[in-house]
Amino acid sequence: MTTTKKIPPIVQIGAWLLSLIVFTVGFWHTHLGLKEMKPFGSEWGGLAIAAIVLLLLLITYWFAVNGKKTALVFYILCGIVFFVCNLNYFYPSYMARTLIKEEAAILKDTINSYATANPLRSEAIENMVTLRQLKDDILKQIRQNNGQGTIALSQLEKFNTLAGSEVTRFNSLKLNEEQVNILETQLEGAINDYELKNLANGLAQGTSALTGWSIMDSLRENVVPRLEEIAASDKEINFDSIKVSEEVKLIKDAVQKINTAAIAYNKGSGSEVMKELPKEKYPRADKLGEIQNTFITIGERIDQISTWAIILLCLFIDLIVPLAIYLLLRKKGDEAPPMPRTKPTSF
Repeated sequence: MTTTKKIPPIVQIGAWLLSLIVFTVGFWHTHLGLKEMKPFGSEWGGLAIAAIVLLLLLITYWFAVNGKKTALVFYILCGIVFFVCNLNYFYPSYMARTLIKEEAAILKDTINSYATANPLRSEAIENMVTLRQLKDDILKQIRQNNGQGTIALSQLEKFNTLAGSEVTRFNSLKLNEEQVNILETQLEGAINDYELKNLANGLAQGTSALTGWSIMDSLRENVVPRLEEIAASDKEINFDSIKVSEEVKLIKDAVQKINTAAIAYNKGSGSEVMKELPKEKYPRADKLGEIQNTFITIGERIDQISTWAIILLCLFIDLIVPLAIYLLLRKKGDEAPPMPRTKPTSF
Protein backbone atom coordinates (compact mmCIF):
# COMPACT_ATOMS: atom_id res chain seq x y z
CA MET A 1 0.00 0.00 0.00
CA THR A 2 1.40 3.42 -1.02
CA THR A 3 1.49 6.41 1.28
CA THR A 4 1.16 10.07 0.30
CA LYS A 5 3.53 12.53 1.86
CA LYS A 6 1.80 15.42 3.55
CA ILE A 7 2.87 18.93 2.57
CA PRO A 8 4.49 20.64 5.59
CA PRO A 9 2.33 23.44 7.05
CA ILE A 10 5.08 26.01 6.50
CA VAL A 11 5.14 25.17 2.78
CA GLN A 12 1.35 25.47 2.56
CA ILE A 13 1.44 28.85 4.29
CA GLY A 14 4.21 30.02 1.94
CA ALA A 15 2.30 28.84 -1.11
CA TRP A 16 -0.90 30.60 -0.07
CA LEU A 17 1.06 33.75 0.83
CA LEU A 18 2.75 33.76 -2.56
CA SER A 19 -0.62 33.41 -4.26
CA LEU A 20 -2.07 36.28 -2.23
CA ILE A 21 0.91 38.47 -3.13
CA VAL A 22 0.52 37.95 -6.88
CA PHE A 23 -3.26 38.38 -6.58
CA THR A 24 -2.71 41.71 -4.79
CA VAL A 25 -0.24 42.85 -7.46
CA GLY A 26 -2.70 41.82 -10.16
CA PHE A 27 -5.57 43.60 -8.39
CA TRP A 28 -3.77 46.93 -8.05
CA HIS A 29 -2.42 47.01 -11.58
CA THR A 30 -5.82 45.99 -12.94
CA HIS A 31 -7.14 49.16 -11.31
CA LEU A 32 -4.33 51.18 -12.91
CA GLY A 33 -4.94 49.53 -16.29
CA LEU A 34 -8.61 50.55 -16.18
CA LYS A 35 -8.03 54.21 -15.23
CA GLU A 36 -8.22 55.47 -18.83
CA MET A 37 -11.59 53.76 -19.32
CA LYS A 38 -13.02 55.62 -16.29
CA PRO A 39 -15.63 52.99 -15.36
CA PHE A 40 -18.69 54.53 -13.69
CA GLY A 41 -17.43 57.94 -14.84
CA SER A 42 -14.41 58.03 -12.54
CA GLU A 43 -10.78 56.91 -12.52
CA TRP A 44 -11.58 55.12 -9.26
CA GLY A 45 -14.28 53.06 -10.96
CA GLY A 46 -11.51 50.70 -12.01
CA LEU A 47 -10.87 49.97 -8.34
CA ALA A 48 -14.42 48.65 -7.92
CA ILE A 49 -14.14 46.40 -10.98
CA ALA A 50 -10.72 45.14 -9.88
CA ALA A 51 -12.16 44.34 -6.43
CA ILE A 52 -15.03 42.35 -7.98
CA VAL A 53 -12.62 40.34 -10.12
CA LEU A 54 -10.30 39.77 -7.14
CA LEU A 55 -13.07 38.43 -4.89
CA LEU A 56 -14.34 36.06 -7.59
CA LEU A 57 -10.78 34.95 -8.28
CA LEU A 58 -10.07 34.19 -4.59
CA ILE A 59 -13.29 32.23 -4.18
CA THR A 60 -12.86 30.17 -7.34
CA TYR A 61 -9.16 29.61 -6.63
CA TRP A 62 -9.94 28.24 -3.14
CA PHE A 63 -12.56 25.86 -4.53
CA ALA A 64 -10.20 24.81 -7.36
CA VAL A 65 -7.39 24.00 -4.91
CA ASN A 66 -9.86 22.01 -2.80
CA GLY A 67 -10.87 19.75 -5.63
CA LYS A 68 -13.60 21.54 -7.61
CA LYS A 69 -12.40 21.34 -11.19
CA THR A 70 -15.18 23.52 -12.58
CA ALA A 71 -14.00 26.38 -10.35
CA LEU A 72 -10.67 26.30 -12.23
CA VAL A 73 -12.42 27.53 -15.38
CA PHE A 74 -13.74 30.64 -13.64
CA TYR A 75 -10.38 31.23 -11.98
CA ILE A 76 -8.63 31.17 -15.37
CA LEU A 77 -11.18 33.65 -16.76
CA CYS A 78 -10.48 36.01 -13.86
CA GLY A 79 -6.74 35.51 -14.41
CA ILE A 80 -7.15 36.51 -18.07
CA VAL A 81 -8.94 39.72 -17.01
CA PHE A 82 -6.03 40.47 -14.67
CA PHE A 83 -3.53 39.68 -17.45
CA VAL A 84 -5.19 42.00 -20.00
CA CYS A 85 -5.53 44.91 -17.58
CA ASN A 86 -2.04 44.44 -16.14
CA LEU A 87 -0.59 44.38 -19.67
CA ASN A 88 -2.51 47.57 -20.41
CA TYR A 89 -0.68 49.25 -17.53
CA PHE A 90 2.77 47.67 -17.65
CA TYR A 91 3.34 47.96 -21.41
CA PRO A 92 2.64 51.69 -21.95
CA SER A 93 4.14 52.55 -18.55
CA TYR A 94 7.51 50.91 -19.20
CA MET A 95 7.57 51.61 -22.94
CA ALA A 96 6.29 55.23 -22.88
CA ARG A 97 9.61 56.87 -23.70
CA THR A 98 10.37 54.39 -26.52
CA LEU A 99 6.90 54.73 -28.05
CA ILE A 100 6.99 58.54 -27.98
CA LYS A 101 10.47 58.56 -29.52
CA GLU A 102 9.32 56.20 -32.29
CA GLU A 103 6.24 58.31 -33.08
CA ALA A 104 8.31 61.51 -33.16
CA ALA A 105 10.72 59.86 -35.63
CA ILE A 106 7.82 58.70 -37.85
CA LEU A 107 6.28 62.19 -37.93
CA LYS A 108 9.67 63.76 -38.69
CA ASP A 109 10.19 61.42 -41.66
CA THR A 110 6.63 62.02 -42.88
CA ILE A 111 7.01 65.81 -42.86
CA ASN A 112 10.40 65.64 -44.57
CA SER A 113 9.11 63.31 -47.28
CA TYR A 114 6.15 65.59 -48.03
CA ALA A 115 8.08 68.85 -47.77
CA THR A 116 11.00 67.79 -49.97
CA ALA A 117 9.00 65.94 -52.62
CA ASN A 118 7.87 69.24 -54.21
CA PRO A 119 4.35 67.95 -54.87
CA LEU A 120 3.24 71.12 -56.70
CA ARG A 121 2.86 69.18 -59.93
CA SER A 122 0.40 71.55 -61.59
CA GLU A 123 2.22 73.78 -64.08
CA ALA A 124 -0.40 76.48 -63.57
CA ILE A 125 0.20 76.56 -59.80
CA GLU A 126 3.97 76.63 -60.27
CA ASN A 127 3.62 79.50 -62.75
CA MET A 128 1.42 81.37 -60.29
CA VAL A 129 4.13 81.09 -57.64
CA THR A 130 6.70 82.37 -60.15
CA LEU A 131 4.47 85.31 -61.10
CA ARG A 132 4.19 86.38 -57.47
CA GLN A 133 7.96 86.19 -57.09
CA LEU A 134 8.44 88.27 -60.27
CA LYS A 135 5.94 90.85 -59.02
CA ASP A 136 7.81 91.21 -55.72
CA ASP A 137 11.15 91.47 -57.57
CA ILE A 138 9.86 94.20 -59.93
CA LEU A 139 8.47 96.35 -57.12
CA LYS A 140 11.59 95.83 -55.02
CA GLN A 141 13.89 96.92 -57.84
CA ILE A 142 11.80 100.01 -58.59
CA ARG A 143 11.63 101.11 -54.94
CA GLN A 144 15.32 100.50 -54.32
CA ASN A 145 16.42 102.38 -57.45
CA ASN A 146 13.66 105.04 -57.43
CA GLY A 147 12.64 104.04 -60.92
CA GLN A 148 12.52 101.51 -63.72
CA GLY A 149 15.98 100.08 -64.13
CA THR A 150 17.22 97.44 -66.56
CA ILE A 151 16.55 94.58 -64.12
CA ALA A 152 13.01 95.75 -63.34
CA LEU A 153 12.16 96.06 -67.04
CA SER A 154 13.63 92.62 -67.78
CA GLN A 155 11.55 91.08 -64.95
CA LEU A 156 8.45 92.87 -66.26
CA GLU A 157 9.00 91.35 -69.70
CA LYS A 158 9.29 87.87 -68.15
CA PHE A 159 6.13 88.54 -66.14
CA ASN A 160 4.10 89.50 -69.22
CA THR A 161 5.36 86.50 -71.19
CA LEU A 162 4.45 84.04 -68.45
CA ALA A 163 1.11 85.64 -67.52
CA GLY A 164 0.10 86.42 -71.09
CA SER A 165 -0.59 89.96 -69.89
CA GLU A 166 0.14 93.45 -71.22
CA VAL A 167 1.30 95.35 -68.17
CA THR A 168 3.18 98.31 -69.71
CA ARG A 169 6.13 100.30 -68.43
CA PHE A 170 5.82 103.97 -67.60
CA ASN A 171 7.40 106.44 -70.02
CA SER A 172 9.49 108.10 -67.35
CA LEU A 173 12.37 106.25 -65.71
CA LYS A 174 11.72 107.81 -62.31
CA LEU A 175 8.43 106.79 -60.67
CA ASN A 176 6.63 108.38 -57.76
CA GLU A 177 4.78 106.36 -55.11
CA GLU A 178 1.43 106.78 -56.86
CA GLN A 179 2.82 105.30 -60.09
CA VAL A 180 4.37 102.41 -58.19
CA ASN A 181 0.99 101.67 -56.57
CA ILE A 182 -0.70 101.74 -59.99
CA LEU A 183 1.91 99.29 -61.34
CA GLU A 184 1.41 97.01 -58.32
CA THR A 185 -2.36 96.97 -58.90
CA GLN A 186 -1.84 96.06 -62.57
CA LEU A 187 0.54 93.23 -61.70
CA GLU A 188 -1.84 91.83 -59.09
CA GLY A 189 -4.72 92.04 -61.57
CA ALA A 190 -2.68 90.12 -64.15
CA ILE A 191 -1.96 87.38 -61.58
CA ASN A 192 -5.65 87.10 -60.69
CA ASP A 193 -6.59 86.86 -64.37
CA TYR A 194 -4.01 84.10 -64.84
CA GLU A 195 -5.41 82.14 -61.88
CA LEU A 196 -8.96 82.37 -63.16
CA LYS A 197 -8.00 81.34 -66.69
CA ASN A 198 -5.47 78.60 -66.04
CA LEU A 199 -6.18 76.87 -62.74
CA ALA A 200 -8.40 73.91 -63.56
CA ASN A 201 -10.17 74.03 -60.21
CA GLY A 202 -10.43 77.80 -59.90
CA LEU A 203 -8.87 80.38 -57.63
CA ALA A 204 -10.14 78.93 -54.35
CA GLN A 205 -8.69 75.49 -55.03
CA GLY A 206 -5.39 76.92 -56.18
CA THR A 207 -5.18 78.94 -52.98
CA SER A 208 -6.07 75.80 -51.01
CA ALA A 209 -3.14 73.91 -52.52
CA LEU A 210 -0.76 76.74 -51.72
CA THR A 211 -2.09 76.87 -48.13
CA GLY A 212 -1.42 73.16 -47.66
CA TRP A 213 2.06 73.49 -49.10
CA SER A 214 2.78 76.47 -46.86
CA ILE A 215 1.70 74.59 -43.70
CA MET A 216 3.88 71.62 -44.58
CA ASP A 217 6.86 73.85 -45.31
CA SER A 218 6.37 75.58 -41.95
CA LEU A 219 6.32 72.20 -40.21
CA ARG A 220 9.59 71.27 -41.87
CA GLU A 221 11.29 74.45 -40.70
CA ASN A 222 9.83 74.81 -37.19
CA VAL A 223 8.61 71.42 -35.97
CA VAL A 224 11.02 68.88 -37.46
CA PRO A 225 13.98 70.11 -35.35
CA ARG A 226 11.92 69.68 -32.17
CA LEU A 227 10.76 66.22 -33.25
CA GLU A 228 14.40 65.29 -33.85
CA GLU A 229 15.19 66.36 -30.29
CA ILE A 230 12.41 64.16 -28.89
CA ALA A 231 13.49 61.18 -31.02
CA ALA A 232 17.07 61.49 -29.76
CA SER A 233 16.26 62.33 -26.13
CA ASP A 234 16.71 59.92 -23.21
CA LYS A 235 14.64 62.09 -20.86
CA GLU A 236 12.43 60.12 -18.49
CA ILE A 237 8.69 60.65 -18.97
CA ASN A 238 6.23 60.50 -16.06
CA PHE A 239 3.48 58.15 -17.22
CA ASP A 240 0.89 59.59 -14.82
CA SER A 241 1.18 63.06 -16.39
CA ILE A 242 2.12 62.01 -19.90
CA LYS A 243 -0.92 63.50 -21.61
CA VAL A 244 -0.02 67.04 -20.52
CA SER A 245 3.70 66.73 -21.30
CA GLU A 246 5.26 69.08 -23.87
CA GLU A 247 6.36 66.12 -26.00
CA VAL A 248 2.82 64.77 -26.36
CA LYS A 249 1.37 68.24 -27.02
CA LEU A 250 3.90 68.76 -29.83
CA ILE A 251 3.13 65.37 -31.38
CA LYS A 252 -0.65 65.99 -31.27
CA ASP A 253 -0.21 69.42 -32.85
CA ALA A 254 2.09 68.04 -35.55
CA VAL A 255 -0.38 65.28 -36.51
CA GLN A 256 -3.23 67.80 -36.71
CA LYS A 257 -1.23 70.18 -38.94
CA ILE A 258 0.01 67.37 -41.20
CA ASN A 259 -3.57 66.26 -41.85
CA THR A 260 -4.77 69.86 -42.30
CA ALA A 261 -2.03 70.46 -44.87
CA ALA A 262 -2.77 67.17 -46.65
CA ILE A 263 -6.52 67.90 -46.89
CA ALA A 264 -5.92 71.43 -48.20
CA TYR A 265 -3.29 70.43 -50.72
CA ASN A 266 -5.15 67.38 -52.04
CA LYS A 267 -8.32 69.46 -52.43
CA GLY A 268 -6.47 72.07 -54.46
CA SER A 269 -4.41 69.71 -56.59
CA GLY A 270 -7.28 67.34 -57.32
CA SER A 271 -5.27 64.25 -56.35
CA GLU A 272 -4.08 62.50 -53.18
CA VAL A 273 -0.48 63.67 -53.26
CA MET A 274 -0.16 63.93 -49.48
CA LYS A 275 -1.82 61.08 -47.60
CA GLU A 276 -3.50 61.85 -44.30
CA LEU A 277 -2.19 60.00 -41.26
CA PRO A 278 -4.77 57.34 -40.24
CA LYS A 279 -6.82 58.67 -37.33
CA GLU A 280 -6.99 55.28 -35.62
CA LYS A 281 -3.19 55.22 -35.32
CA TYR A 282 -2.06 58.85 -35.00
CA PRO A 283 -1.56 60.55 -32.68
CA ARG A 284 -0.99 57.63 -30.35
CA ALA A 285 1.20 59.30 -27.72
CA ASP A 286 -1.93 60.78 -26.10
CA LYS A 287 -3.64 57.38 -26.07
CA LEU A 288 -1.07 55.49 -23.99
CA GLY A 289 -2.96 53.45 -21.41
CA GLU A 290 -6.00 52.83 -23.62
CA ILE A 291 -6.59 49.10 -24.17
CA GLN A 292 -7.17 49.35 -27.94
CA ASN A 293 -4.03 51.41 -28.49
CA THR A 294 -1.98 49.09 -26.24
CA PHE A 295 -2.85 45.96 -28.21
CA ILE A 296 -2.45 47.68 -31.59
CA THR A 297 1.04 48.75 -30.50
CA ILE A 298 1.88 45.29 -29.15
CA GLY A 299 0.77 43.76 -32.46
CA GLU A 300 3.05 46.10 -34.40
CA ARG A 301 6.00 45.42 -32.07
CA ILE A 302 5.43 41.71 -31.47
CA ASP A 303 8.87 40.90 -32.88
CA GLN A 304 10.59 43.02 -30.22
CA ILE A 305 12.24 41.38 -27.19
CA SER A 306 11.01 44.21 -24.95
CA THR A 307 7.40 43.41 -25.93
CA TRP A 308 7.76 39.72 -25.10
CA ALA A 309 9.51 40.53 -21.81
CA ILE A 310 6.49 42.49 -20.57
CA ILE A 311 4.00 39.90 -21.87
CA LEU A 312 5.86 37.10 -20.06
CA LEU A 313 6.09 39.18 -16.88
CA CYS A 314 2.32 39.69 -16.81
CA LEU A 315 1.70 36.02 -17.62
CA PHE A 316 4.05 34.98 -14.80
CA ILE A 317 2.32 37.18 -12.22
CA ASP A 318 -1.29 36.62 -13.22
CA LEU A 319 -1.41 33.01 -14.41
CA ILE A 320 1.79 30.96 -14.12
CA VAL A 321 2.50 31.46 -10.39
CA PRO A 322 -1.09 30.79 -9.19
CA LEU A 323 -1.42 27.79 -11.53
CA ALA A 324 1.86 26.36 -10.25
CA ILE A 325 0.62 26.69 -6.64
CA TYR A 326 -2.68 25.11 -7.67
CA LEU A 327 -0.94 22.08 -9.15
CA LEU A 328 1.09 21.63 -5.94
CA LEU A 329 -1.75 22.08 -3.44
CA ARG A 330 -4.82 20.77 -5.24
CA LYS A 331 -6.93 18.01 -3.77
CA LYS A 332 -8.52 15.53 -6.13
CA GLY A 333 -11.96 15.92 -4.65
CA ASP A 334 -13.88 15.28 -7.87
CA GLU A 335 -11.97 12.13 -8.67
CA ALA A 336 -12.84 8.66 -7.41
CA PRO A 337 -10.43 7.49 -4.73
CA PRO A 338 -7.88 4.93 -5.93
CA MET A 339 -8.87 1.25 -5.41
CA PRO A 340 -6.85 -0.46 -2.65
CA ARG A 341 -4.38 -3.04 -3.89
CA THR A 342 -5.18 -6.57 -2.63
CA LYS A 343 -3.17 -9.67 -2.76
CA PRO A 344 -4.57 -12.55 -4.83
CA THR A 345 -6.23 -15.28 -2.82
CA SER A 346 -4.56 -18.65 -3.02
CA PHE A 347 -6.33 -21.92 -2.56
